[in-house]
Amino acid sequence: MSRRQRRCAVCRRGGRSRASSKLLRAPELMSIHNRSGTRLRLALFRPDPERHGPGPYPAVVSMYGGPQVQLVQNSWALTASMREQLYRQEGYLVAKIDNRGSSNRGVEFESAIYRNFGSAEIEDQVDGVNWLVRQGLARPGKVLAMGWSFGGYLAARTLMHPESRGLFAAAVAGAPVTSWDGYDTGYTERYMGMPQDNREGYERASLLSLAAGMEGSLLLVHGLLDENVHFRHTARLIGALVAARKRYELLVFPEERHLPRREGDRAYMEEAV
Repeated sequence: MSRRQRRCAVCRRGGRSRASSKLLRAPELMSIHNRSGTRLRLALFRPDPERHGPGPYPAVVSMYGGPQVQLVQNSWALTASMREQLYRQEGYLVAKIDNRGSSNRGVEFESAIYRNFGSAEIEDQVDGVNWLVRQGLARPGKVLAMGWSFGGYLAARTLMHPESRGLFAAAVAGAPVTSWDGYDTGYTERYMGMPQDNREGYERASLLSLAAGMEGSLLLVHGLLDENVHFRHTARLIGALVAARKRYELLVFPEERHLPRREGDRAYMEEAV
């Protein structure tokens, strides 16, 4: 059993021996500014410098980025994010950035992505990583984007953004929405408007038209029984990637829904990632 598998096993058992004490360190909460001077909130899980040196480190950006969600909070739930803690222990810098469009920052901040998904979110994630690079914390070209659902969309979109080249090396996109004309209308039309009234916005936000510009390694993860983001989203993106001769990796769970729930499937996913 590898070191990573042993640690995954400890997380699954919920053992108190070490995980309940010195292995869980609260993230640093701070504010940074994007290119336009807007303040962004950042949570940083920093590796132990005594074990891994002062940096720069390979980094993981754990993202969501969509409406109604706030990742950066002064909460036990954030500290107890076991995936982030595991990566930190293995020498990765882990960052969570609440970009424009995320929740609890006022109407102007949240409206930045209205009718325009895949715009301000990407800029702010890129600006956040560039800030980490300038601080000597993150190593450019050794950054992984990771997210699920809207975060999966954003992670995959990151590899298709020209400013990400030389910065992000890879992405793990879990259950990503790949074209907003195929997602739940009650959610999509609330934030993107009707397709016939915002045709250009839908086209700009679609990963299908951007697949040819993807640079980096992409792992797609999806449950075939997903009733929220249907597997068709991943299938359509695969079609676009194949047409563009872009390589990808795929991890499919035949009996899982929007998130893997079975212990064995979750452990398999963590080890694969």
